[in-house]
Amino acid sequence: MSPKSPQLPPVGLIANLSKEDRITLSSYGSFHEVKPGAVLIEQGKPHGKLFFITDGLFHARRSDGDTDILLGMMGAGEWVGEVDLFDPSNAICSVVTVKPSQYWVIPRADLEKFIQDSPAAGSTLLMGLAGTLGRRIRNLTQTMSEQAELSKIREQLFM
Repeated sequence: MSPKSPQLPPVGLIANLSKEDRITLSSYGSFHEVKPGAVLIEQGKPHGKLFFITDGLFHARRSDGDTDILLGMMGAGEWVGEVDLFDPSNAICSVVTVKPSQYWVIPRADLEKFIQDSPAAGSTLLMGLAGTLGRRIRNLTQTMSEQAELSKIREQLFM
């Protein structure tokens, strides 16, 4: 009897897929275990992959000279790398593991193949990824707005 292949768990937007679609999608990518400090995405370099966190904790960080900014934390059920799938370019930040973690990864070409082979599940997946992008853009816009407001208040205080 052969060992059971790993499968994507029904968490996050993957929960919107049927068990059969999750099993099929699982076969298009690969599962990995990593230790703290492992770099999934390196700022300034293209990667062309989509990552799904199945366990653990990752930090998205942006370095600008001497400044290292924590952009966000991601855990089980969250996606990483979706921006590069829709707009291939150099990564705007690094994504690094904080504790022992597990993830699943699929290259863009394999994701495109899954979408062609399973259009209904692919559509569900793409809509979920679009929702993730929208939520992250909304949060970033809100943060930028709050920072602009704080800058105005500081200017008024120190004038």
